[in-house]
Amino acid sequence: MKKIINGQHIHKTFAAVKDKITVLEDISVAIYEGEFVSVMGPSGSGKSTLLYTLSGMDTIDHGEITFNGQSLTACGETELADIRRQQMGFVFQQPTFLKNLAIIDNIVLPALRDNRKKGKELANKAKQLLEKTGIGDLAYRMTNQVSGGQLQRAEICRALINEPKMIFADEPTGALNSRSAEEIMKNFLQINQQGRTILLVTHDAKVAAQSERVLFMKDGQIVDELHLGKLSNSFLENRTEKVTSKMLKVEM
Repeated sequence: MKKIINGQHIHKTFAAVKDKITVLEDISVAIYEGEFVSVMGPSGSGKSTLLYTLSGMDTIDHGEITFNGQSLTACGETELADIRRQQMGFVFQQPTFLKNLAIIDNIVLPALRDNRKKGKELANKAKQLLEKTGIGDLAYRMTNQVSGGQLQRAEICRALINEPKMIFADEPTGALNSRSAEEIMKNFLQINQQGRTILLVTHDAKVAAQSERVLFMKDGQIVDELHLGKLSNSFLENRTEKVTSKMLKVEM
């Protein structure tokens, strides 16, 4: 398989009052096209920072990161912004939508920069995405007129509007109840089954168990990983037990 992300010897520090805090320490990681990879670890282990650096949202002190064969560490801010907008999709724990725009307009907005003359085409595309995620009837609702789970599915639609090569998700189910979380994971699995690569950060073993590979972090390093394969290969309960068991060992 082709590597879509290749990170080599990634080192990242944050400035503190009297010293620097090492957040990522000499991490090397590869993610392959079509993979669904989860990252788990205790609070403060660096899992979200890893996602931000691998996507070019945050800089690194040392090391090299390539995305789809292109060096992110050699790109300027404008070029990075173009890559993120055109080739990546992002889903966060708390969706960030403009409150004065309807759901469909929020979804279309990121694509308008590169397709200003295709407004109607983009709107139709957004409607199709909303239908696929089960919220087609909410297209013209305002953001305060839908539930948290529905808003999260709308954010997935926004992440897909530019047909990205990869989706980055940071705790996408963290603020949702169990039923909404299950619905969101169904959406992610469908997206992955269509061939799109996903990197997901989570603290939930059941969520991680639905991916095919889990990376475990502690103190800024990847200390272990678990290969689960596609979800159809085994029962989710058994996979969740494996992830939980591995996570407990990491935390010890």
